[in-house]
Amino acid sequence: MTLKSILEYDKKSLERLKRFQLPNYSKKIGGLIALICFISMFVNAFYFDNEALRAISKFGILLGFLVVSISKEKIEDEFIIQLRMQSYTFAFIAAVLMAFIQPFINYAVDFAINGEQVFKENGDFVILWMLLFVQVFYFEMLKRTQG
Repeated sequence: MTLKSILEYDKKSLERLKRFQLPNYSKKIGGLIALICFISMFVNAFYFDNEALRAISKFGILLGFLVVSISKEKIEDEFIIQLRMQSYTFAFIAAVLMAFIQPFINYAVDFAINGEQVFKENGDFVILWMLLFVQVFYFEMLKRTQG
């Protein structure tokens, strides 16, 4: 194989990956997964306090939002693609800002309530949840206001 053929293969693979989307009915499945995991997280917090169930619920919520995020719309045209890209951009910027600001807010609240001076960084779940939640919410909002 030549370098040119390897580059062509990589280019074709990236193009296929760039256009990858789940069917429209996957939105309902993803929403159901996220809702069930969200409810199980609350049930676990009040009745069981099981660490494994909490971790499964957290990852289930992320999976549900990811499925919703990469699912097609009923009519997938250039306008919807543009709105989707705007929502991904906005979600990325919002999550980065939140990752910078949130630890300081947590520090100030902890200091005001408990008098402790503990500086905690955001975990991976919080940042991923923020990215996916903001993208899905903002995309739906853009569709309703622009469409």
